[in-house]
Amino acid sequence: MKSFEELCKENYGRIFKYIFSITKNKEATEDLIQEVFTIAYEKGRIFFNHEKPAGFLYKTARNITLTYIKGLKRQETLAKEYLYENATKEGEPYQKLLREQDQKIDETRYTGQVIESLNPKEYHLYKQRYVEGKSIKEIASEKGISEAAVRMRLVRLRREVQNIVKKLKFDEK
Repeated sequence: MKSFEELCKENYGRIFKYIFSITKNKEATEDLIQEVFTIAYEKGRIFFNHEKPAGFLYKTARNITLTYIKGLKRQETLAKEYLYENATKEGEPYQKLLREQDQKIDETRYTGQVIESLNPKEYHLYKQRYVEGKSIKEIASEKGISEAAVRMRLVRLRREVQNIVKKLKFDEK
């Protein structure tokens, strides 16, 4: 039976490459691989008695790495919400960018086609905000969600409308 140290040395390189192929970040990979081997060490007999210790390491690496990636995505979403929520001054760059994006949407030319391309949830939000003229606060209250969540949905909707318009313009050529 191999020692813990031997199993670590034998599998370190492959597990490192596996995690790095997902994270594309050396520092994160180093932290995650340390966590993988720490878990294996803490599991002790479960790890040593596993029919495929390398499989145990890969599965642990996969789970830890996916949790890490989900955390990054969650942080990114929260950061965007924070920026959007706190970009209230007229002169702030993020607010200007949002206004510019709104102005680029030529919805009068493509309104029918855009609306037909939206899924039911997107259409309902579009209708509430742009047809009925409801405020973000009103929409949030009706949906039972935060205003920040409504703002993010509007940002995504704006992006979707722009993509639909770009596609329609491209199809005309």
